[in-house]
Amino acid sequence: MERKPNAGRKKIEMKLIQSSDARQVTFSKRRSGLFKKASELATLCQSEIAIIAFSPGGKAFSFGHPSVEAVINRYDGQTQAVDGGDQDGQEGDLPELIQRYNALLDQLEVEKKRAEAIKNMLEEMKAKTWLLTPMENLNLTQLQIVKVLMENLKKRVNQRQEELSKKSRNPRPFLDLNTVEAADPSVSYNPTQME
Repeated sequence: MERKPNAGRKKIEMKLIQSSDARQVTFSKRRSGLFKKASELATLCQSEIAIIAFSPGGKAFSFGHPSVEAVINRYDGQTQAVDGGDQDGQEGDLPELIQRYNALLDQLEVEKKRAEAIKNMLEEMKAKTWLLTPMENLNLTQLQIVKVLMENLKKRVNQRQEELSKKSRNPRPFLDLNTVEAADPSVSYNPTQME
């Protein structure tokens, strides 16, 4: 496939563009390019820049870093540099500022993890606190969960009781879980006193 020769980038003769529409389009495109280059210069060189341009229609456009007013006031001698110091001192501050920024980012990450851990703990506590609420206030699902938990607890208590009975010389149950009465007469249990 043969390529058509195209105009490519041509050197534009520096003279007034006769067509007012073409002049407006050229102004708009070149203005955005000019502002972009000014922004890059301000970022790369830590410089303060102000540009004010009036369109062929008379509308004002401006760009300033840190602001047009600050740069104009500095130019007029009304204020000093944005940070109040000389430009030479700024280069030494940059590594320190970067180090402080990185330290703050690390601290922020630690705090985010801490907040997530606290959130998880609160959710766990919230899930467990309903176990302490009166049975009358629980819904059916919560009651079913309590029932399963109590059955599991009963099994574990019985297993532990059997282990202890086997180890002792005089095996006897220390608590009859079905009647909730103590096997040892010296131990008394009153459910109304447990609150």
